[in-house]
Amino acid sequence: MIPHTRPRRSRLRLKGFTLVELMVAMTIGLIVLGAIVYLFIGIRQTFRTTDSQSRMQENARYALEMVARDVRMAGFIGCGNLEFIPVNVMASPAPANGISFATAVTGADSATGSIGGIALAGADTITITGALDGVVSIAEEATDPLNANLKVYGNPYGYVQNDVLSVTDCRTMDVFRVTNSPSVELDTAVQITLTHSNGSNTGNRIGRYGLDAFIMRVGTYTYFIGLNPATNRPALYRANLSRGLEGAVQTRELVDNVQDMQIEYGVHEAGETAPESYLSAGAIADWTRVSSVRINLLMVSADDAIVSEPQTYIFNGASVTADDRRLYQTYTATIAVRNRVP
Repeated sequence: MIPHTRPRRSRLRLKGFTLVELMVAMTIGLIVLGAIVYLFIGIRQTFRTTDSQSRMQENARYALEMVARDVRMAGFIGCGNLEFIPVNVMASPAPANGISFATAVTGADSATGSIGGIALAGADTITITGALDGVVSIAEEATDPLNANLKVYGNPYGYVQNDVLSVTDCRTMDVFRVTNSPSVELDTAVQITLTHSNGSNTGNRIGRYGLDAFIMRVGTYTYFIGLNPATNRPALYRANLSRGLEGAVQTRELVDNVQDMQIEYGVHEAGETAPESYLSAGAIADWTRVSSVRINLLMVSADDAIVSEPQTYIFNGASVTADDRRLYQTYTATIAVRNRVP
């Protein structure tokens, strides 16, 4: 007889994590999460810093190139030496700052709010006079001084009413204001009429010019640091003192976040062309001896909290500590006035 055996019941024992194990796991998880957050914040801050530096460098290069282009061409009117060319300025009312080819480059040590009403005091300004575009040839001889019309080949540079133009054969020169609205014409085979009637000129009597004469747009620009009224941030501005009538200044923002501009001028001795020294605007007695310009720009980041603490930087030979946590960088360029160097 086979004995009857009762099957044993296997008791399944469920085993979980202890409280200590849970605490250890949570601690390790928090450490890993903290490391990830710290790494993310570091990468994000590095990106913000690098991005701000790139934008500042790009803006500085553009700003310096804009100023340098006009400084290089200061005093250029298509002829060799203005000292031997009589200039008759007949534009009336005169441009806001007049037209002076002899000085070509002037400056001031500190701007005033009178420039467009937005200039920041303390920053320097530079004013440049010269040709703004290329040459347009005379299409017909101007032999009748009573005729208020000049015919030229095309209008590729877009002359408009109230533009100030010069006509010269490098023996004499007349500077007048355009009184009609000439059409834009890129085809230099098409003749365009430019009118200089009495309404915006002292008279319509210009000199007699042959087919060797040419026309150029001339003007005066002032570069300054102004405060953008919309953003309340500093920017580099350019004021066109020529296109508007007397007392009217047309301003245009070129580059934002330009904190300051300080300028020195290379001055040469009589009979020389190389600069002997670099002086501030207030120390210059004869602007005709300026042969180069040294521009110092202070750029600032658009965003705050880029650096961990206020930055100390060197600008214009002085150590400055910022009053915020923006990033600051300085840029310098020296530009030759081409019409005053060999």
